[in-house]
Amino acid sequence: MGKIKIEHDMPLWNLFTVYKGLDDPLYIEDKEKMLMEFQQLLDFAAKNNPAGADEEWVEAVIRKIEQAEVIYDNLYSYCYANYSTQTADAAIVRELNSLENERLKLLKAKTIFRKKISFSQQQMEKIAKENSFLSNYTLFLNEAMVLKKHQLSRDMEAIVEELLQPGANSWSRLQEAISSDLSVKWNKKKREKKTVTQLRALAFSKSRKTRKRAFEKEIKAWKSAEIPLAYALNGIKGTGIILNRRRKWKSAIEKSVFQSRMNEDVLRVLISAMEKSLPVFHKYLDAKASLLGVKKLAFYDLFAPLPLATKAFSARAATTNAAPGDAVPAREKKTKLENDICVWPFQDAANFITEAFRDFSPEMGLFVENAFNKRWIDAAPHKGKVGGAYCINFPLAKESRILCNYNNSFSAVATVAHELGHAWHNEVLKDESIIHHNYPMTLAETASIFSEIMIFDKAINGASCSAEKLFIMEILLQEVTQIIVDILSRFYFEKEVFARREKGDISAQEFSAIMRDAQKKTYGNAIAKKTYHQYMWAVKGHYYIPSLSFYNYPYAFGQLFGVALYKKYLSDKENFPQQYNKILRESGRKTSIEIAQQAGFDIEKELFWLDSIDYIKQMIDEFSKIAFTGESRK
Repeated sequence: MGKIKIEHDMPLWNLFTVYKGLDDPLYIEDKEKMLMEFQQLLDFAAKNNPAGADEEWVEAVIRKIEQAEVIYDNLYSYCYANYSTQTADAAIVRELNSLENERLKLLKAKTIFRKKISFSQQQMEKIAKENSFLSNYTLFLNEAMVLKKHQLSRDMEAIVEELLQPGANSWSRLQEAISSDLSVKWNKKKREKKTVTQLRALAFSKSRKTRKRAFEKEIKAWKSAEIPLAYALNGIKGTGIILNRRRKWKSAIEKSVFQSRMNEDVLRVLISAMEKSLPVFHKYLDAKASLLGVKKLAFYDLFAPLPLATKAFSARAATTNAAPGDAVPAREKKTKLENDICVWPFQDAANFITEAFRDFSPEMGLFVENAFNKRWIDAAPHKGKVGGAYCINFPLAKESRILCNYNNSFSAVATVAHELGHAWHNEVLKDESIIHHNYPMTLAETASIFSEIMIFDKAINGASCSAEKLFIMEILLQEVTQIIVDILSRFYFEKEVFARREKGDISAQEFSAIMRDAQKKTYGNAIAKKTYHQYMWAVKGHYYIPSLSFYNYPYAFGQLFGVALYKKYLSDKENFPQQYNKILRESGRKTSIEIAQQAGFDIEKELFWLDSIDYIKQMIDEFSKIAFTGESRK
């Protein structure tokens, strides 16, 4: 087992292995090469494909798309990574805009390409059997022919893409800029301010008074910015509605399920299963309220740690299988946090996650060990940094980077594991075509949530008493409740927003009312109604992505599909890791339905989703039993 050395309590990432700055000769060289590749691709695509040589022309275009797109993605990922940690940096913003403007040539070439291809079903079957190159791109070609039906004229598409940059894309940036910089006074005497990201982190505080105060200040902060954010959301959703109508999508949902590589039947049974599961999650929320000693949870209690007196779980569990001489960091120093399982310094998280990944697969363990040691993770929250967490891929460098806002909670440990799941997905695909890196969100979230399940399972099995087990189970149930109950509320919210936006602009007050109603439908009486988070529409940047609507249900898909995969792993630990890697490797070549079939599942049947929910229900039943019988205090 290698040693993980975290140089700082909250590490910042190292991007120097990608580029050393915008003035790095390698960055300048790659950008010049990208511009040349874009122009050559556009010129070639614009030429008439020779009669009788369709396959040869298509192959040539695909190769050129790959050459151009891999460079663009590397450059854009570098700029976005810098931007997301310093959103006020004008030079980075200008460079992002420059790259997006140049990308118009790539989009224009793809428009021309889709316009020209016209393979019949019979031809596609022949290609799949006989063309050794194109047979690897059958999904890409089939999707291109679907998109062809939803494509405007060449000139109109060019105008649309050009207008998106100063339009919907800028609205999206506005939300990021506001959310990364929005702050309120916290301590007048000390002139201390906290950003909304810092306030949201206080939802994990032991003190209910602190949680409530932070929640109320966060609500006030969002209210102060509600008008520009409402304009931004109106602009993005309004643009989406117009483009969907012009491109002849029946609805935003039709386009969304296409992007998720599934169908509306799968979405219907998934949503139905989620709705049927709500009483199960309400049972968990009632049990948590009992443990916290309150009649009913407030929204700001959802992430509250349980008031349990236990031994130091994290330091012990993180080093359970450590060999002599392995690093046992921070905790060797006696601190007041030593016996507090609620607190997980980043070093403990690094050790624990690495051990959990290694338990699943030595290859995965080595990968995440390197990710920590090579400083792939930017963990420290600060002013000017976007909230939330993400993983971003650098296809030329064949590396990933992870952004999070680490707050020393086990939930934050789970978030790091989640993003490392995405990074492992990128690692498995690093030698594949950049086209096959374009896997759907449904499968992306399966990879990340599967990684979360691994660390929770390790933590629960490593607990030495009922209290420790209850503590970890509760954090897992926090996460799953967000992914099923809260995600369902976000789905309801976005569906209603699209329906109303068809008729005109929506005010900030209406957005908040829609959000409250959506939360009422899912949380019901398990949460005090006056404490619903009415500004969740402002918090979640997912709503502000112009190209991707309904950035919510794929998380539920990933959670429940991830549970199904983990159950298969538990029944065959020796062989499943290789099967899992194969699933990830083919995630850009097959639909979500085909990938599920490969794993032995029929996701078009509601029973599949209910079976995964039953696995969660058993845990909630166990949690409730411990909570209500007082076993946690023995």
